[in-house]
Amino acid sequence: MQMQRLSDPFSSPENLSHAVVQAGEMLGIQQAEVASIINFMCEGTYALFEDRVVLEPDTETWRRAELFVRLYQALYDAMDGDGTQMVHWLHTENPALGGEPLEIMEDQGRLSDVLTLLENIKKAKTH
Repeated sequence: MQMQRLSDPFSSPENLSHAVVQAGEMLGIQQAEVASIINFMCEGTYALFEDRVVLEPDTETWRRAELFVRLYQALYDAMDGDGTQMVHWLHTENPALGGEPLEIMEDQGRLSDVLTLLENIKKAKTH
């Protein structure tokens, strides 16, 4: 399963909101899990996934949404866009993280740790 690159995700609140939804869907992450990862816990959670609300700039949720989209992009690059490998990586015990990356992001709030690991994998591939 080949994934697609996210185009221009950081140029507007609408684009970032759409990129978060798109990345979550392509990775097979449930809406509630994505909301938890980006700290978007309010009655509007499902509205985000139905394009009825957009993320608000300069909030913690916005910052985490940017990290989540960067994570998708780093995972895409590390796995050469292979969707099966991308999804498998998220659900596989990772000794460097001490658990499954998806659980670590959702349950422990360690999105930045997972992103850092992926960015290091990407750097290692290019050298």
